[in-house]
Amino acid sequence: MKKVLLITEYLNPPYDEGIKKTVFNLYNNLKSNYHLKVISRSAFDDKSIHVVDTNALFISTEVKRIIKDFKPEIILYFPFASSTFAGYLRLKILTYFAKGARSIFIALQAKKLKKWQKFIVRIIRPKYALTPSPELKSFWDKINVKCELLPLLTNLNIFKPLHKNKSKKNLRRKYNLPVDAFIISHMGHLNEGRNLQALIPLQKAGCQVVVVGSSSTPKDSIGPTSLKEELLNEGIIILDEYIEHIEEIYQLSDIYIFPVIAKTGSIGMPLSIMEARACGIPVLTTDFGSLKTFLDSDSGNIYYSEPEGFCKLVKQIKKDTNTNRLNTKVHELNEEYLKIIHNTINT
Repeated sequence: MKKVLLITEYLNPPYDEGIKKTVFNLYNNLKSNYHLKVISRSAFDDKSIHVVDTNALFISTEVKRIIKDFKPEIILYFPFASSTFAGYLRLKILTYFAKGARSIFIALQAKKLKKWQKFIVRIIRPKYALTPSPELKSFWDKINVKCELLPLLTNLNIFKPLHKNKSKKNLRRKYNLPVDAFIISHMGHLNEGRNLQALIPLQKAGCQVVVVGSSSTPKDSIGPTSLKEELLNEGIIILDEYIEHIEEIYQLSDIYIFPVIAKTGSIGMPLSIMEARACGIPVLTTDFGSLKTFLDSDSGNIYYSEPEGFCKLVKQIKKDTNTNRLNTKVHELNEEYLKIIHNTINT
């Protein structure tokens, strides 16, 4: 069994945002298929996981010792901050500690680099890298990094259509939401990079917008208090506590919406869109990241628009008689994700 070392920042719950979910899903799959060892700054208790207290660059005798004793064949480095300059430096250091191991860099989001940083990254570039971000892949292609676009995995045991014995109205009562409203939901960090102001016209048009914030939002990603106040003042409902059964929010919604424009505003393939589709909910989104590459229209259930066209499309979706909302490509993408991960490790 191949020896794989996964290095990341966090493996601890709650798993309520895209990067944490993706790392946890990756951990579970690797543990089932390889001789896995994990180095992390914070995690749950498991004999395969080493929680380390180290500096920002992972330079420590403890990290070096763990790697030396384990002698991994593969190093998978999955930074939460994604493709920052520090991330590339850490990868170089970790690769140095594990001489002879093949390193794989997984980054979910493009990050801005200064000119001098790009110059250094060209020198210390990853040997192999995976990302769902077309922008990041384009940068890697330019600096001759062997890389591949990677779809993300959706937990289909959790995210699935509403059971026939349950009703949307009962779920709405459970979360104190308007029972008869046309509900448009959005999941994600409450920051300005998410373009949440674009949801206000939908609220004014008579829909009920519900925004679910992540309890795992990093401090440097939290938007100003004024943003939350502005949304609340317009009548938008904000649920910013941890919701254990987040799938129920998708299931009680009429539409899931993703208004992000900024290329660094989200991971390259938003998991919330995958989850909404797995629950059989139509999606209204900007043309973001690799969505069109992997999902396209998902049998007519994903509608693409600039934010200015959201209200018009919502009217269209309301009139749409499409009853085949459950026809989703998410299952296929799960298989493609696993195929890419295993092929990359086993090659």
